[in-house]
Amino acid sequence: MTEDPRNYALLIEFDGGCFFGYQSQKQSPTVQEEIEKALEILLKKQTRIWGAGRTDTGVHARGMIVNFKTDSPIPNLSKFLLGMNALTDRGLAIHEMTEVPLNFNSQFSCSAREYEYLLVNARFPRPVWKNRAFWYQHRIDVSRLREELELLKGEHDFRSLAKATSMRNRRTTTRVIYDASLLESEEEPGLLRLRIKANGFLHNMVRILTGTLFEIAIEKRKETNILKILSSKDRTIAGITLPPYGLYFLKAYYDSFPEIDRMYQDRKEFGGVPR
Repeated sequence: MTEDPRNYALLIEFDGGCFFGYQSQKQSPTVQEEIEKALEILLKKQTRIWGAGRTDTGVHARGMIVNFKTDSPIPNLSKFLLGMNALTDRGLAIHEMTEVPLNFNSQFSCSAREYEYLLVNARFPRPVWKNRAFWYQHRIDVSRLREELELLKGEHDFRSLAKATSMRNRRTTTRVIYDASLLESEEEPGLLRLRIKANGFLHNMVRILTGTLFEIAIEKRKETNILKILSSKDRTIAGITLPPYGLYFLKAYYDSFPEIDRMYQDRKEFGGVPR
């Protein structure tokens, strides 16, 4: 039988508390392992996936893209999607599926990634946000936080905002921040959404960056700003690493593959309602 290889992309969401990160590892459940086990059952052969991000233990995803290749076309994508969701852990959902060109790779074709960190600034804890957002009971200077986020936009060396052990053999620590913003929720009093979109991120970069901005915004670091910390290229000058449970992978961007944007749009329009 002549092979007719195909490439498929999935739009997934997962609860980071259910997994030990994205990437497969021995004796611990991961997102990659969960999806690959389901694919092996449905396709009757071992199948590798590629993901847009390698999230750490506890980090969530609302809209990550993964892809896998097959030797022949999948005849019914809707039925296949139902099967995938039936075979995976309840902490993981596959919302959309589409065929993409053979040269598409979720990791290497990605032109930008967007993360969100959730902060709850309230006098008392918010139990519904436990393990979903970082709670702080004293005043956060929201105006200062927005000023610092504006300074971040553009190209910078983020050596001081990455896990020190991840610097070995790394070619460059320079990244471009396309957008950085702070949204205050109207529905949830005190809930702050800090969003960062960039061409790439270093290990723990978002959590260290958010922790540093947080310390500036609570006036723990009155005599500095984020640009001075970046210019130091010294991790010890930066702030704390905030916990993983407040971090969410929001979206992956692909300039050359409009099929992915359509998946995000379909999810937004239908919201998981049967169609």
